[in-house]
Amino acid sequence: MPLDTIYLTRHGHRLSWTIDFRTGTYKSQFPTPTGNPADPALTSHGVRQSHELAAHVTSPEFHPKPFRVYSSPFYRCLQTIQPSVEALKTKQNEFKSMEKSVGDHAQLDPAADFDVRIENGLGEWFGPTTFFDHPSHPTPDMMQTHFPSILPASPETKYTALLHPSTRGETIAQLHDRVATALEGIIADVDAEITALEAHLPQDQRTSKSILVCAHAAPLIAMGRVLTGNMPEDSSEEDFFVFTAGMSTFKRRVIRDRDQSRPLSLLADGTRFVRCEGVPAWEDGRGVGGGWTCVKNGDCTFLSDGAERGWHFNGDESFDTGAMAPPSEPPALASSSPAESVRSTSKL
Repeated sequence: MPLDTIYLTRHGHRLSWTIDFRTGTYKSQFPTPTGNPADPALTSHGVRQSHELAAHVTSPEFHPKPFRVYSSPFYRCLQTIQPSVEALKTKQNEFKSMEKSVGDHAQLDPAADFDVRIENGLGEWFGPTTFFDHPSHPTPDMMQTHFPSILPASPETKYTALLHPSTRGETIAQLHDRVATALEGIIADVDAEITALEAHLPQDQRTSKSILVCAHAAPLIAMGRVLTGNMPEDSSEEDFFVFTAGMSTFKRRVIRDRDQSRPLSLLADGTRFVRCEGVPAWEDGRGVGGGWTCVKNGDCTFLSDGAERGWHFNGDESFDTGAMAPPSEPPALASSSPAESVRSTSKL
């Protein structure tokens, strides 16, 4: 069976950073593992959320189990899914050593591969600027040194990212088209892998397939919209919920051939394309990959403290006013990243 389920989860509660909007200078509240001030680790509470997420994903009631796992390249996302991936790998090894049947719905797909695939197209959203560069995404090789248990050696030889976002940031529209391009490519990749794996299997041995994606608040809201094809007139509408370590589930509506793509020029200048042919037409209810229905929206029932740190768009983040500020004006500081700014609610 082609891919039929997508799980989206947001990273857990993290440490913060500041940015001087006049100069584009980022500073982290605490030293970050990668040295990138916009790449902090989780707080102790976020670590607890990551383990509660793992218990949920590996529970017998969670079905279908992930067949592939994708993540934003940032530390907090890989740290959030690390317990889940390690637990899934442990179960996989146990089943293999016991020569146990994996056909039961509570077990793992026999062809599951839990080495995380880092996709920069799923990375954080930074607002547009013309006078400085936002911090670059960490490289897969760097992250492999921090997460050797969930990333393969030389990860870029096993999975090549579809695209790399512009370091000059994006508008809200460009963000939506960027994640649409990434998801269209991911879905096409997984569909092709499943087709090859099941080519010689009888119909009754073909199983339901799912992927798990970990990313950030703004990209996840955009993912919900491009999967369903439903873009509200007001981008600040709270349609998809992205609480820390919460999970949304999407079921595929139809399988169809890929539509003719729109120009890549719809994406932000400076976006680097690796395996992309164009931006898919996803609006007006179409959705990428045939369209998807959201069956669980921001589920946090498995988290001991429930739904926390909800977020929604509140207009385009722009960094192009700071350079015009008079030298006598003190720096304008934000307590967090553009995608998790002071407009975030601490608990909903």
